[in-house]
Amino acid sequence: MIIFGTRLYGKVDAIPGVGYVATKFGHLNFVPLLPTEGWLVVAEEGDGWRGQSIPISMKSVLVAWARTLFIIAGLPSLLIGLAIFFGEGAGKAVTPGLIAAVCIGGLIASYRWTWVTHASPERALEIARQAGIGLAGLEQLRDLYAEPKPAPVVAPAERWTPPES
Repeated sequence: MIIFGTRLYGKVDAIPGVGYVATKFGHLNFVPLLPTEGWLVVAEEGDGWRGQSIPISMKSVLVAWARTLFIIAGLPSLLIGLAIFFGEGAGKAVTPGLIAAVCIGGLIASYRWTWVTHASPERALEIARQAGIGLAGLEQLRDLYAEPKPAPVVAPAERWTPPES
C-alpha cells in the first residue's frame, strides 16, 4: 500500500508562548520529499494544527531530511549489525554498529540541541515579523528574551536593637 499526501516535518525554532516552525512536505510513505510551505504552528489539535504560513525555513527542511536519513540508515544498520554480531561475531559487526550509533546519536541530538529546537532572540523576532505578529506581540517577545535585570545591591542593614525602657 502506498501512502502519500502532505504533512508537517522538521519541527525547529520553538518560541515560548508562541509556537514553533515546521515545513509542510509532500510525502510518500511518510518520507518527506518536497517542501511546499513553511509554517509557524501555534497549536496542535488531534491530527491537525493551527498556524500562520511563513517563508520556508531551510533549517526546518534540512532537519526533516536529516531525521529521515538517520532513521532510514540507522535502523537497517542496527538490525544488520545485530544479525552479524550474533551470527558471525563482533569483529564483522563494527561498521554497521558504528553507522547505527552515529544515526541514533544524530537523531537524538536533533531533538535535544537547543540551537536546533529553540529560536534565538533574533530568529524569534524574525519569525514573528514573517507571521505578521503586531507591535505589541513583538514587544512581548523582546521582553521575554531580554536579559534579566540584576537585583539592586542593598547595603546590609545595621543590627537593630530595641530601645531601652
